Amino acid sequence: MLRRGSTLNIWAQIMTLPFLFIMVFLLVGRLSTYNETFTSLNKSALEETVKKYVIQCYASEGSYPPNLDYLSEHYGLILDYEHYIYDYEIFASNIMPNIIVLDKRIHEIDQ
Repeated sequence: MLRRGSTLNIWAQIMTLPFLFIMVFLLVGRLSTYNETFTSLNKSALEETVKKYVIQCYASEGSYPPNLDYLSEHYGLILDYEHYIYDYEIFASNIMPNIIVLDKRIHEIDQ
């Protein structure tokens, strides 16, 4: 003979399992979104840092640097080539270059 309290206890355990699966699923989804947001913010910060060095060079020398290696050699800019791809397109020495930073890990997954 089953007591009424034990039947409720079984139902509570059965209903807890799907709830836990849903919570884990939502948590994993949030962590993925957090990682994407962090990567995007980090990439934006790197682009802004490179732009600041480019502007500093222009203010000091009157022309934009010919490439990023010039900024590394003369202004101490440190670039992380292991994790990021830097696209630096210069049109003329008096026009602000186009600077794009790409995360290698994201682009390796896409390919």
